[in-house]
This record gives sequence, structure tokens and C-alpha cells, in this order.
Amino acid sequence: MLADYAEIFRHRGGSYHKAMLTVPHARVLEFKRALEPLIADLAARPAFRIADVPSGGEYLRSFLPATVEYHGFDPSSGFNTGPAEGGDLADLPFPDLSIDAFISLAGLHHCLDKRPFLNACHRTLVPRGLLSVLDVGSGSPEARFLDEFVGKYNGMGHEGDYLGPGFVLQFEPSKWDVLSAGMVDCHWQFASKTELCEFCRGLFRLQGVSDSLTLEAVRSYLGVKPSIDSQESVQMPWRLYRVVARKCVPNPQEH
Repeated sequence: MLADYAEIFRHRGGSYHKAMLTVPHARVLEFKRALEPLIADLAARPAFRIADVPSGGEYLRSFLPATVEYHGFDPSSGFNTGPAEGGDLADLPFPDLSIDAFISLAGLHHCLDKRPFLNACHRTLVPRGLLSVLDVGSGSPEARFLDEFVGKYNGMGHEGDYLGPGFVLQFEPSKWDVLSAGMVDCHWQFASKTELCEFCRGLFRLQGVSDSLTLEAVRSYLGVKPSIDSQESVQMPWRLYRVVARKCVPNPQEH
């Protein structure tokens, strides 16, 4: 049974947030990959309105130009960043036609039926507004790492509904123009293997897991190569499935 996003991060959000603040450089490439499809739009329209859902601790904000109007929404109260709005990922608090671009990073795999979220994004985006979704790919090493290793040691289990071609099919052609879909490299960066282990324990709220067990899992599932020096910088392979789509302009003949 897929657990509810808000409930999961009511328990795990504080630990997740602390890890993100302690090692802010770990997932920089993920946020850059999420914003890549928006580069041309941002250059053409500096006063852009961007929605970040789920926003967690609003980590995306620091990667945006100062001219951007940022709107974060997260239904969970667990990130210690203020009161949650309540509801689920589809209960967006934004008015119709009020957002130029949506970013959704690493949260939708906690949502079994993603169509309400897509419909909510469509409602709030302006015509030709952009949606950039990144999450773990179905059948990927990252999916196995989360469901098998993280699920075994986080005290809550882990069962994700991951992204793939089936997710792309949920974009109705009359509403969306899918521009691209596929895996992108989002490798995590650490100053040392010790830092990698501490970050993973915090981000996933792993309990009773030693450095050696964490490194063995990362090597086994994701392919990190061993190094002689435990304080040598290390890259943790991490790939996500990215879907980029634009909201279609309404056809006047349909009204």
C-alpha cells in the first residue's frame, strides 16, 4: 500500500530537512536539471512565476534569479518551515492561470494517481506554461535502492509509484504538448564517504545503519566505486526520469 505523502514526511520531514541544510551541495545537480527546461523562458521573461511542488524546505528557491516570483507548496508539516497548507499534492493553493512554470522534484513517486496533480497544474498554469517533473524512474537501480534498502531501514517501509512511459501517457494530448521524456544524470556529490553516509541516514531517516552497510548498499544498487581514502570526495550515481510538457493553447473552435 502506497503511503500518503503528507503522512510520510510528517515523520521523515525533519530529518530530511536537516540533511539538506547540513549538506546543501549534495543534490545541486538535481535542481539544475529541474530548471534546465526553463532557461529560455527565464531569459525571455525575467519576472517569471514559478511554483515548486512539493517544495519541502524550499531548496529550489536558492537556484532562482532574484527577479523570479517563487511559490512553494508542500502538504506536509514535517519540514519545520512553517504550517502546512494541508491536503495532498493536488490541492494546489494557486489561482487559475497564475503560474508560468511548475517544478516537481522527487515527490510524485509518493502519489499513486498522478492525474489529479496534472489537472491541478493545468488549471493554474497560463497557456503555454511549462511543467518540469523529475522523479525516480520505474524499474531503475534508484527505485530498487529506495524500495528495498531504504524501505528496510527507515522504520516506515518504502513503496514508490515511479515514473516511466506510463506516466507520459497520462498527459492528455488536448491539454499538454510533451516536449521530452527520459532519464537524466543527477549524481549526488559529497566531500567524503563519511558525508555520503551521514546524508543518506538523515535524508531517508535510516535507523541502525552503519557507514559500512550504507556504502555496501550504495555500491551494490548504484555502483559507487570503492576508494582507498575514506575522506576522498565521492560521487553517488543518481539518475531521474524527467518529463517536460507545455500547456496547450485552447482552440477557440472547441468553445
